[in-house]
Amino acid sequence: MQIPLVMVVSPEGCRSMFAASEYRSFREEISRTIFYPDFARRSYLEGVVNVELMTDNNGNIMVKETNATHAGLLDYVMGRIHSLMVSDHESMGKQFRLMLKFMMY
Repeated sequence: MQIPLVMVVSPEGCRSMFAASEYRSFREEISRTIFYPDFARRSYLEGVVNVELMTDNNGNIMVKETNATHAGLLDYVMGRIHSLMVSDHESMGKQFRLMLKFMMY
């Protein structure tokens, strides 16, 4: 079963769309890692990036499938996702469906 994580990325930062306490540490790590990229900010570019990923029991992340409304946003997110490391046991050994909504306003 995939666990949905929906995040809004704005020039002010990245935040979860829901205030659920489940997987809080993982959502906070995503918020600390993914920002509105400068190239998108300069072009007023908005879009959605979807990433299906798995975490193993050591905290490593493996990307299974991706799609996006803009290739540049997808490339940016993939570079940032690969720098993530899951440290909380609650999020290890799970499958997530991460949706990042890049919105200027």
